[in-house]
Amino acid sequence: MGPVRDRRCFGCVVMHYQAARSTVKLISMALAMAMLTPPAVAETKYPMPTTDGRERIQRSGTCPVGWVGIGQLCEALHRDTPRAYPVIPGKACPPTTFRSGGACVSFR
Repeated sequence: MGPVRDRRCFGCVVMHYQAARSTVKLISMALAMAMLTPPAVAETKYPMPTTDGRERIQRSGTCPVGWVGIGQLCEALHRDTPRAYPVIPGKACPPTTFRSGGACVSFR
């Protein structure tokens, strides 16, 4: 078909064209930002929950005690496995944690 040529609806056609054009601009800008985001920003250093209640952390070296390596992630073996955080190079682990593998693991 094509745009409506009725004089009464010419404003409607212009409004729909402008709305569609701005939507395309927003989508293209979002895609450009997603492509420019470096992978390091996309990876999180904090524990991520799984659907079964366990946690996963980004792997940096070996996995801590009570965690198992799955690809680039370390996953807790049980729901009650102590929480772990990646080690910050050149820094000691925070109080109430100990170093195990490439992570700081909290005491129960």
